[in-house]
Amino acid sequence: MRKIKTIAEKIDEMIASYEKLNREAHEMIDLYIDECRLECPGIPIASMKQMEITNRAGCSLNVPQALRILKERKCSPSLKYPPGSAGFFNR
Repeated sequence: MRKIKTIAEKIDEMIASYEKLNREAHEMIDLYIDECRLECPGIPIASMKQMEITNRAGCSLNVPQALRILKERKCSPSLKYPPGSAGFFNR
């Protein structure tokens, strides 16, 4: 027989799952920023992250939107915004 979880147990599971996924998402975003910095050396990491991810995602906490941007850039056969560009002039 399956044990019914309490709300607190379910919340603890959700938090642990979110933290794991959040860590993985930020690692992927950081890797992408590192790739961009290879093409545009000299730009500070925070500035690059702001231009490439945060400005488009809406806020730094909107990880799902940031991952959509990353997927669009890395997985699309034709890149809408070339790597390293902020995309401000391509909208």
